[in-house]
Amino acid sequence: MDRITVDVEIDGTTHQFTLLLTELNKRTESYGALLGGDRTGLEAQVTVLEPGQDEGNTFFLSRLVGEGDWVIDAKFGPNSFPHWSHGFGARYTKLRGLLPEFGDVLDDAARERKLAAAIGRDVPLELVS
Repeated sequence: MDRITVDVEIDGTTHQFTLLLTELNKRTESYGALLGGDRTGLEAQVTVLEPGQDEGNTFFLSRLVGEGDWVIDAKFGPNSFPHWSHGFGARYTKLRGLLPEFGDVLDDAARERKLAAAIGRDVPLELVS
């Protein structure tokens, strides 16, 4: 598990968050045409801790090939309460994103792990073969 500190400026105030990156992998899922067909991309599991918190919300995220941003597929509270849960790469539901600074952390991790040939803010994802 990677523990990463991230500074985020919100309304002129800097907030410091801790991200616990527990998973980051390539993934492919096969779905029928009705649900958008096959999906290939990256999946991540991240727990976000605010200052002074020992537990935080856990997010399951995906970024499909060709997409320029990470999308939240599922969100669970500190007590494992499911706020919502959709399958990997579900794009037929309301899309929810995360702070760009958190996406930067995931992009950096994907580059470091040699999972992505191209990735970044608004850069379409290309996976390493």
